[in-house]
Amino acid sequence: MKIKSTLLALLAGAALVAGACGGSTASPSASTTAGTACEKAIAAGEPSTTLLGKICAAGVIKIATDPAYPPYSELNAAGEYVGFDSDTARETAKRLGVTVEWVTPEWAAITAGNWGGRWDISIGSMTQTEDRAKVVDFLDPYFYESGYLIVPTDSAATKVSDLAGKTICAGESTTHSTWITGGFGGSAVVDQYNEPPTGAVLKTYPTDHQCIEAYLAGRTDDWDAMAQSREFIEAAIAESNGKLRFLNEEANFAGRISFALDKSGPDTASAIVALNEIIAAMHADGTLSKFSMDNLGRDVTKP
Repeated sequence: MKIKSTLLALLAGAALVAGACGGSTASPSASTTAGTACEKAIAAGEPSTTLLGKICAAGVIKIATDPAYPPYSELNAAGEYVGFDSDTARETAKRLGVTVEWVTPEWAAITAGNWGGRWDISIGSMTQTEDRAKVVDFLDPYFYESGYLIVPTDSAATKVSDLAGKTICAGESTTHSTWITGGFGGSAVVDQYNEPPTGAVLKTYPTDHQCIEAYLAGRTDDWDAMAQSREFIEAAIAESNGKLRFLNEEANFAGRISFALDKSGPDTASAIVALNEIIAAMHADGTLSKFSMDNLGRDVTKP
């Protein structure tokens, strides 16, 4: 973790309790360090009424995340958030000059906007879409993701059309559920390669991993296929011990993955500038590529 080692014991215990309850974990407030985005913002007189000013004044950024979304974010046995998104979030906070408070709302609440100050930012693999852009401000992409399908190993399906009329599972309010029910044929920000299966029936859970949990718990009639990213599916296949496989190697759509800020909250203009500078620097110095290789086994930070 990108925090002072002297805080690890305190943070691990607190994070484990809060994560298990679906709550948040606040790191102790830290003053800004030389050269951080917040030090520069404070020196320039950033008003405390803006989102950036609020974060910098508090010394804490509240980051919405998913405690069960490996390999992007996951609360481990030591009470630490691990994964690509978790590493990216901590490094972003470090470059801002603040500490992290993790918040674990349901995905549908994050994508709906109107956060009411319950968290400051989503760093949780959110794909840019036109509908979401009505309620959140997207930052520049920090990685790129494609959607695939997973099926039981004994399924006869090998192509998307084989799933016509079948039940397909996905996390609620995800781009994967959107693809199943209508597709992205008219989108300017999501590239669609395959039409969704004709007459497919969408099965949702509040989080994506619950689709996998249901199947592996014996509810094998719950769904015929599940839609998610390649990296998520690879982790699910490993977890299934041979019970699940890719439908095929064809991506169905691809999108730009970004941090998101609430349009209905404090003014985001200066936060967008500061965070985009941090994202650009993490691309340029190889930080995001390293996090991607460490957690996903491939570099997904380039289109």
